[in-house]
Amino acid sequence: MPGRVPRVVRTPAIVLRHRRLGEADRIVTLLTPGRGKIDVIAKGVLRARSRMAGHLEPLTLVEVVLAHGRSMDVVTQAQTIDAFPAAHDDLDRLSAAMYLLELADRITVEHADAEGLHDLLHVALVRLARGDGQQVVTRTFELALLDATGFRPELTACLRCSMPVAAEAAWWAPAEGGVMCASCARAHQDAQPIDATALRVLRAFQTQTYEEAGRIRLTDELAARMEQAMHALMRAVVERDLKSAQFVSAARRARVAGEGIEAAIDAARDTAGDDEE
Repeated sequence: MPGRVPRVVRTPAIVLRHRRLGEADRIVTLLTPGRGKIDVIAKGVLRARSRMAGHLEPLTLVEVVLAHGRSMDVVTQAQTIDAFPAAHDDLDRLSAAMYLLELADRITVEHADAEGLHDLLHVALVRLARGDGQQVVTRTFELALLDATGFRPELTACLRCSMPVAAEAAWWAPAEGGVMCASCARAHQDAQPIDATALRVLRAFQTQTYEEAGRIRLTDELAARMEQAMHALMRAVVERDLKSAQFVSAARRARVAGEGIEAAIDAARDTAGDDEE
């Protein structure tokens, strides 16, 4: 006989996003250690006097108390554990953090087993906020997330013929999930040559510890090539464009134009769209 669902649960959670529900409420998407990704109702948080609103913003590690509801649990208490303020003060790190949140949201299924994903995301956000290399944090998170969710990319052998592929001869096939040899790539229109150095570094990131990966020096050009390859792969996995990619582009344009961080964030959000529809 299955156990009864607890009427009240207290759990840490990372706020991934929220959207409006009626005039005063929100549906908040949380990533929790024990229950994976869940949607919960936060009643009254859009009212001016709400005490919970500031604790349920995206990019917040929070402790929540949830009351069991008929279709969704209801947040009865919320207290911020870490709002990652250092990430909010740097536009590039804020953009990267929003990208990590969106990846975690898009790649996980509600209520599915997500053991370890909460900790994986939390560690990445802490690393970003403390000033670790943004590219190393982001790329290692992408690879670890794909590994943990069953989408580990193949970076060393051809996806079709299974023969080892030298970095200099590799083709990148995001829709297939990794690299192909030149011969097999001819049959796939989406396959493109991949920069050999970028592939070597991605291979190192996939197999080495985070500390070892952090010792690899990346030029801006190399980092851009790695980012392009991984963004294509992540789009293929989640089967949709990622709003945070638009966030990054719009925010950078605003910054180049000499606008402040708040204006840059507003411009990025206008481009990416509003989750509260």
